[in-house]
Amino acid sequence: MSIVNGNYDLMQKNLDALWLRQKVISGNIANISTPGYQASEVEFENLFLDILQSGEDRETINTMASELEAMIAADDTTPVNQNGNNVDIDKQNVEMVRTQIQYQFVTRLMTDEMSREKYAINGGRG
Repeated sequence: MSIVNGNYDLMQKNLDALWLRQKVISGNIANISTPGYQASEVEFENLFLDILQSGEDRETINTMASELEAMIAADDTTPVNQNGNNVDIDKQNVEMVRTQIQYQFVTRLMTDEMSREKYAINGGRG
């Protein structure tokens, strides 16, 4: 069983990070014409992977992950527009679609986990 399966706190943290990423991407897209605007991005997955790969036991990983928060960071890529704005609309659109797919996956994972638990609680009866 994955560390995420059955752990609603971790799945919720993931959903919160994905929601924040959608909000940040929307803000980047809304500011595509703002001179000097610097795009932002959300850091979460790499922080989460560091925890998973720490070699700690499941309980310690759960504790560490429960304290994990998504962080907004500046996207320090080279400005792509003449006005000093570094919002790349193609990159933002790809990230938005990727984020939406991830959000759908995690919500499906939670729904499936709840269905399995409901099935077990009901003694195998629908």
